[in-house]
Amino acid sequence: MKICFVTDSFPPNIGGAEFVIGKIVEGIKNRGQNYIVITTKSWSKNNFSLELDKSKLIRIPVPGFMRRFWFQIFSIPVVIIKARDCDLIHGTSYGGILPTYIASKILKKPTVITVHEFLGYSWKRILRSRFKAKIFFSIERFFARLSINKFVAVSEATRKSLINIGIHPRNSTLIYNGESNIIENISGNPTALRNAFGFNKDDFVFASYGRIGLTKGINFLIDSIPEVLDKIPNSRFLLIFSEGDRKLTKYVKEGIDRLDSRRIKFFNGLNRQKLFEYLSISNAIIIPSLTEGFGYTTLESCALGKITIATSVGAIPEVIFGNHLLIKSGSSDEIIQGCLKAYDGEVIYREKPEFIWDLTINKYLNLYQTLIKEINFTPKVDKIFS
Repeated sequence: MKICFVTDSFPPNIGGAEFVIGKIVEGIKNRGQNYIVITTKSWSKNNFSLELDKSKLIRIPVPGFMRRFWFQIFSIPVVIIKARDCDLIHGTSYGGILPTYIASKILKKPTVITVHEFLGYSWKRILRSRFKAKIFFSIERFFARLSINKFVAVSEATRKSLINIGIHPRNSTLIYNGESNIIENISGNPTALRNAFGFNKDDFVFASYGRIGLTKGINFLIDSIPEVLDKIPNSRFLLIFSEGDRKLTKYVKEGIDRLDSRRIKFFNGLNRQKLFEYLSISNAIIIPSLTEGFGYTTLESCALGKITIATSVGAIPEVIFGNHLLIKSGSSDEIIQGCLKAYDGEVIYREKPEFIWDLTINKYLNLYQTLIKEINFTPKVDKIFS
């Protein structure tokens, strides 16, 4: 088979969506299948990259402002030209949906869309502006009504959201992502790091990390910190955030500036090796998300063996394991109570669920084969993986 991938962001850019599509491409390449990737030019300066043939990566320069929108427009003619000799077009939400659909109708190719997250009716809860919420909801509803052969949800929560917004159950399927491999090769001495940060061995360190975005709930965490510091005298906070939404970023930074710098350590983004090295000194990690399509932050926190205090939204209840607490989203009081319970050891334990990349890739390959056969294309593949 030859698969044409269409995605608005791809490694070395960092993010859960980039990680997933990168692993899928790498997986089908390792199974001996052919591919081409149509994406944007990278803007990340990190040195992470996949071992892929660069001649099969078509990077389209787009303006930074409304990058996802411009990619959908500029990529359409490129996808039409490059997908002519492909057996199937595989796009991703949101930026890859429209060019995948248009090219498939012109070329008569089967289509797959991996949906990392559709917020649906949750837009009303997340956005203060009803007008913006209605616009974003309408865009998702428009995408849902396109005649895509199969929408792949990365969690059961995401699949339910797709069905609620109007996608027929037979046009959707669930294929879980594989797990992150971030725990490998964590170096550093946690005790020495604690000392370097001015934390004692008896301090209880709460950590939180991620991008400051509308759905991440970090503003609720910032509002909760003063009371946690007051109620737990030996509590400390390690905050590692990368900039996202401008207004929220400003709110978060101003909130951090008002806190006791002796008990708070803030880092404005770190490379992943340093990130998990720093997180290793924590006792508990807080994930205050308002929505979560799959939840790599949750998986990573649990894999580090830390108490995970996470909101009970989206896919988080599906992926969380180890010692953890589930709390309501959008509430600083809930975060405060979660921190107090974690400090007192009032946690729940769950066995680790399996998220295996080999199984994920095999399911995608079988899905490709099925769709190609249904539309009377003959795939060039000798073996079907199951």
